[in-house]
Amino acid sequence: MAKKYIDHIEGIDVEVYEYDSYVDTVEDASRLSGEPIERIAKTLILKSDDECIVAIVRGDNRIDMDGLSRYLGKKIRLARPREVKEITGVEIGGVTPISNKIKICRIFMDLAILNHEYIICGGGSRKRLYKVYVVDLIDYLDPIIIDSDIFKPSTK
Repeated sequence: MAKKYIDHIEGIDVEVYEYDSYVDTVEDASRLSGEPIERIAKTLILKSDDECIVAIVRGDNRIDMDGLSRYLGKKIRLARPREVKEITGVEIGGVTPISNKIKICRIFMDLAILNHEYIICGGGSRKRLYKVYVVDLIDYLDPIIIDSDIFKPSTK
């Protein structure tokens, strides 16, 4: 059972869902929140040799890493768990896009997220999710919204 409440985080009103169990995957977030996977957003931390990159991806999509590398003109990779913790202050599974620590990175957002009024995303803890309006998240992050084949349907 989730504890639900409204909070004002980084200037954004969010609905907070707190759980007794870990919410480490998109599937966990969907099951526990009762929302479809398409409404879940994963916040992935990527690295190149010279910068941190954040990709906010709809739950049923994945990143074409080679395609994003070509788009950026440099090789990128998923950040290692230690790097994720150094950049965000939280462990993998707890990363939230609603954080000043995320805003220091270059941020890309999956265009498919714009199909929804709100999304469910990580809440800064492995036992917390946020429900946030997409327009508020875009205003907060000012991401580069990619309309290309970089974010593709998952094959899972």
